[in-house]
Amino acid sequence: MSAVDELKGPDKSSGTRVSNLMQMLEKTGTKPYKKQSTEDIHQIKYITSKLYQIITSQDKLHRDLFLKTSNNVDTLVATLQNTGDEVIMHNVVSMFIELIGKSHVGKRASLLVNRGVSTVLFHLLKHSANGPSLPDGLLMDIHLVLSSIGHKDRKFGVKARLNKALPLTLGLIKSNLSHLKSLQFLLQVFKLYTNNSVNASYLGKHNSINILFRVISLCGRKHLAVLKLALDNLNNLTKSKSNSARTIGMGGVPTILSFYSDWHQTDTKHRHINLRKVLLHILKNITNLRSGRKSFVESEGIRILYETCHDLIDCRDMEGLILLASLIMRKCCPRNKLPLKDMMSAIVYPLPASDFHIPDCGCLTDDQTVAARPISNTDDSDHSSMDDDDDIDSDDERFRTDNSDEQDDEQGDGLEAPEQRSSVELNQYEKFFPEMFDFMLEAPSTKKHSVYIPTALLESFVAASGGNQERALPHRRVKSSSNLREMQQQPLRIFSARSDSGHLKQKNSDESQPDKNHCGIPESDGDIEGLKSKDLESGATAVNLKTGSSVFSLDNQFSQSAKSFSKSASVPQKMSSKKLKSPKKSQPTKDKKCRRSRPESEFTGALCITPIPVQHELYECGTSSSSTDEGEDDEMVYDSRLHVQCATQTKSAFRFEKLAYPDLHNAKGSEIPENFFHRKFGVQRAKIFEDIDRMIHCEYIIDKVVYDMDQIVVQAENVSNRLSATLSNRDEVRVGRPDIASSVLRFNSQFECGNLRKVIQVREFEYDLILNPDVNTNHHHQWFYFEVSNMIADVPYRFNIVNCEKLNSQLNFGMKPLLYSVAEAMEGRGMWKRSGTDICYYKNHFIRSSLTTGGVKGKSYYTATFTLVFKYNRDVCYLAYHYPYSYTTLKVHLQMWDMQCDPRSIYYNCQTLCETISGNALPVITITAQPKTLDQESIEEFRSRPYIFLSGRVHPGESNSSWVMKGTIDFLMSKKPQAQHLRELFIFKIVPMLNPDGVINGNHRCSLVAEDLNRRWHRPCPKLHPTIYHTKGLLMYMNMVKKTPLVFCDYHGHSRKKNIFMYGCSPNMSWILNDTNNPASSGNKMDDYAFKTLPRLLQTSAPGFSIQNCSFVVERSKETTARVVVWRHIGIVRSYTMESSYCGCDQGKYRDQHMNTRILEEMGQKFCEALVRMSKTFLTYNKRRSLKNSQSLQESHTTESVTDIEDDEDILESVTTVSGSYQDDELNLGATSLFDMDLNGSDSEEDYAEDDEEANDEENLP
Repeated sequence: MSAVDELKGPDKSSGTRVSNLMQMLEKTGTKPYKKQSTEDIHQIKYITSKLYQIITSQDKLHRDLFLKTSNNVDTLVATLQNTGDEVIMHNVVSMFIELIGKSHVGKRASLLVNRGVSTVLFHLLKHSANGPSLPDGLLMDIHLVLSSIGHKDRKFGVKARLNKALPLTLGLIKSNLSHLKSLQFLLQVFKLYTNNSVNASYLGKHNSINILFRVISLCGRKHLAVLKLALDNLNNLTKSKSNSARTIGMGGVPTILSFYSDWHQTDTKHRHINLRKVLLHILKNITNLRSGRKSFVESEGIRILYETCHDLIDCRDMEGLILLASLIMRKCCPRNKLPLKDMMSAIVYPLPASDFHIPDCGCLTDDQTVAARPISNTDDSDHSSMDDDDDIDSDDERFRTDNSDEQDDEQGDGLEAPEQRSSVELNQYEKFFPEMFDFMLEAPSTKKHSVYIPTALLESFVAASGGNQERALPHRRVKSSSNLREMQQQPLRIFSARSDSGHLKQKNSDESQPDKNHCGIPESDGDIEGLKSKDLESGATAVNLKTGSSVFSLDNQFSQSAKSFSKSASVPQKMSSKKLKSPKKSQPTKDKKCRRSRPESEFTGALCITPIPVQHELYECGTSSSSTDEGEDDEMVYDSRLHVQCATQTKSAFRFEKLAYPDLHNAKGSEIPENFFHRKFGVQRAKIFEDIDRMIHCEYIIDKVVYDMDQIVVQAENVSNRLSATLSNRDEVRVGRPDIASSVLRFNSQFECGNLRKVIQVREFEYDLILNPDVNTNHHHQWFYFEVSNMIADVPYRFNIVNCEKLNSQLNFGMKPLLYSVAEAMEGRGMWKRSGTDICYYKNHFIRSSLTTGGVKGKSYYTATFTLVFKYNRDVCYLAYHYPYSYTTLKVHLQMWDMQCDPRSIYYNCQTLCETISGNALPVITITAQPKTLDQESIEEFRSRPYIFLSGRVHPGESNSSWVMKGTIDFLMSKKPQAQHLRELFIFKIVPMLNPDGVINGNHRCSLVAEDLNRRWHRPCPKLHPTIYHTKGLLMYMNMVKKTPLVFCDYHGHSRKKNIFMYGCSPNMSWILNDTNNPASSGNKMDDYAFKTLPRLLQTSAPGFSIQNCSFVVERSKETTARVVVWRHIGIVRSYTMESSYCGCDQGKYRDQHMNTRILEEMGQKFCEALVRMSKTFLTYNKRRSLKNSQSLQESHTTESVTDIEDDEDILESVTTVSGSYQDDELNLGATSLFDMDLNGSDSEEDYAEDDEEANDEENLP
């Protein structure tokens, strides 16, 4: 039967009577109390009494209908507001109690709040507080109504405070302590009060905490609802620090711990988890205060919680309880400092004096008395060098990436003026461009057409010249009088034929000059052979600029002269036949994707005089390649003897003891795919509890120092003699030999790239490891590389690196450390392997000094822990954060590239750009193809090739960048057709290691100056930042002579994200609104978006590359980095930072796999292949602009050019037909669409997605 039928039935008279009574009440009850007569009051009493009787007798359906009648509630509220009679009040409040009901009160409570019931009830409480007090029964009924509807009133606490209801309710609770059932709704109202922090503070001052403790003690284990409400109120109160202090003062901590322990023992079936959790929340609030933590420790709270959690460790339902208890225990554990005498690095290096810049580390030589003139802002200090870093995450003040206190200047007025250097200063870098002065022609023939040099600014020059490329970039004449005069002013040089590249090599007679050909690498007897013959004929076209003597004879006897030259100068240096394999001489097979207009021999002969074809006639090949392609060179075997020889010239900040076995044998990663580590549930929690256990039971801790770098440095002899004597390695002899004196593990990091400061044995098979900060600093701890020996096989050893700084690590998301076993290497399986179990990363109890956090106090270190089981007894093993790549390894590879170079096709030159602070050479490499012939046209084509500038390893701990760089150079030096084609397209200038000093000494981020060199590009100091100063000088010189590189890419590593990705520069995503204050922005849309071409191409070809992780944001905090400085000040549109993950990939072919050296080297190769494809789009774009803007071209030439463009469309088609989310619906084939492509889903450069995942600190950290 419906509700309407019921009203029409027997209850019809009841409904009519209610309606009549409400009409009568509306007439009399709504009058003001002073205007009500005695008869009116009696009538209102009668009406409200009858209404209460009727409502009480009705069912829930009729009560709901009563509430939904619009005027009924308003009439009752008005009656209650206007009356002063206690009986009427009681009747109306009782009606509200009946109307609300006892269950499912949500909608009814909202209706009553909206009609003002809570407001009128608080008015009654206010009158009771100010005037004659209302009866306790009425007050209790009012609180009963408030307890039912208060949760729907958002301003409930404010109303209560303004109407002075707080002390009234507190008094009722105090007077009803003996009636626990009556306390339930009073405590419910009190809980609503204490949800407001102001109310909580007020009530705490009025002894409410003591009253609540009395309620808790009276409840026992019977009145659970009242007990839960009392605990909830205490939890709300202790959120205030003042109330927490009051709780501590009255001895509340031991009481709460006693309650918790009792309930843990009583609640064996876990039916009252909520009660125990509230008690833990109260303890959590209290222990936010130092006095609370002290009281907690003195009350043995750590032991109590540890024991109770240990009982619940196997119960998954108790996870929330254990998590909360572990947070309290870790917070209350004693905050100790690291067991070090000094937070500064164990290795200190004196720095040269400079009147240009003062480093923050203060490790200056005694003769620095000149007042320095800092050129950077005070914020740009050693501490701020980590600010806003591409690879820095921390909540420290000095690590913040948001400059919320700085108002960004929309016009860019906050930018510092770019560094200015005179042409005289920049001309010193001319000697690092031997390709511009080799093969000098004595009598050049008449030039048929001008040669344009594509650069980063080509589009702007073309636009300025009306599309005429010939007039836009006039060719720089090399044989100018100014150049000759400058060459004559330089010290005498002996030009000799390079055995590796066939071009002229200059040897400086002054050894102190920075221009050294072999970068500190010892030369063999046959490496340099001077040309002493002076009877060359006058027809020579290559001359020595200093002496004027001829070098090559190109007369009718050309072939004979070339033959004699080849015999004397083109024989590469050879290694021992046992150590070196000769490359295969097999010819590359024909590929269906390759097209040539002439035989290959016409394009590869170094001395061939066949005219070089135009660009569009060159063959083009697909970018895919494999290790099984014919024509690929066999890799040369790494020569350990050469490594030993090169290591003697490596200068370190402290004396090394040995050569690392993996470096000596060029150890690489495993070829077998290594998947991420999937941690089992509860591992991290168990590790944390083990740490807590050793603090509780400290008597069982061994606490024995087994390695101390500080003591070694102090006791070392001849520390000042940084040039190591001939070092060796005896690890193979040590394998299997036990240490008779002790069974503990032996550690060592006294070798190149090594980093380990101190090791403490805490248990029999557990060791705490402390990493050494960067030289001359007190922070930057991440990179580690050390030797461990004297182990027992098949025993789990736990290693805890206890002074990590970052908030999170990829170790929490699948990354494993690297292990190298000498015993396995002796069996022919020497390689780095991802190893370890129980890997996790969490905050520990070691407190950081404010000196290491930029003045911020209270920060903690983090622990990176992992367990290893060694396979061999008494083995010698090496552990590393990532695949090491040392400076000595680079020098050996430079020698190997020098020896494997084919001088007939490859132009290779290695020079020393400068010396580092400690005296190590900084190599700069030039790689391109030899000119096709030695006639004028070929030489001009050779010199007019655009430049690609690559750099890497500015951060020493990012060894993955060196492996990518090795892959790049290996590809450029190979005999692959694609490599030859790339060499014919570009000239590569490469600085493979920008921070040799940091790499040698095991730093993570800084140089010996204790500063991040990637934050010094804006104004580098020539004495303190020589590598950056001179590398930037190279770029500034290239810009001055109109040879600005087409692409600049700085190779880096990333510890927070997965995959390989790029950071670029977009004017539209700059912190400066309408950022056109840079030479890279020409106002043309296709020009502005040219920076997206290379990442898009890499997405289609490189399996480890992820375009979703790419970002092109230009932030104010990044204005001093290489990427932005080169983009803004040098004017290179395609200026990138390429980041490679330490961990692995989460997408594509290598999904859920670690990155090994093969993948990293493959990325270097894919980068080169993408440059080939980019050159095609670049060429097509320029052709289209030239055709569009040049009106004077002949019709036949136009037709031919259009045909050439159509031949180039297949490259563009391969890029624009990308499947999935990367394909734009409106894409058209051609370079324009490629430049217009936007990147879908590109993240901000600083987005953590800790990035990915790491921002979600808690999947992760308890």
